[in-house]
Amino acid sequence: MPTRRLWDSGGAVLTEGDITVSGMATTEERLGTLEVRVDNLETWAGPGQAGALAAGQAEIRAELAKVRQTQDRHTRMLADLTADVSGLKTDVSRLNEDVAGLKQDVAGLKQNVAGLKQNVAGLKQDVAGLKQDVAGLKQNVAGLKQDVAGLKQDVAELKEGLREVLNRLPAAPDR
Repeated sequence: MPTRRLWDSGGAVLTEGDITVSGMATTEERLGTLEVRVDNLETWAGPGQAGALAAGQAEIRAELAKVRQTQDRHTRMLADLTADVSGLKTDVSRLNEDVAGLKQDVAGLKQNVAGLKQNVAGLKQDVAGLKQDVAGLKQNVAGLKQDVAGLKQDVAELKEGLREVLNRLPAAPDR
């Protein structure tokens, strides 16, 4: 990491430190640079220049105070956002657990549906068997109806034959 050093006019090191952001000096480095310049100005520029420099430094300090306020506000906002993200992570974790439970429920329902499909298939086979049985019963009933019709005809013929036999018999004596 690059290091920055500031020297005074006598060659003594005033400040030394790492540059934290590439190409950007920290506030301390900037103030140290200004202090060196102030020393040089007082030596070279003469009276009045120090006052102008002091006014410039006061302006810089005011700007620095504004930057610090903004940084403090951003720090608070970042803390709030971090708390919100933490809450969201917790919510997402709970939702993931709920989804896992729902997936298990769906898997159970799928198994139940598969069982019901098997039951329906069995019922369809039973119904097909019953239809065959009913068709057989209908044929049997039709056969029985024919038999009953034949029996009726036979009974009618028997009655007719019995009448003829009764008509041939002599009349019963009176008593």
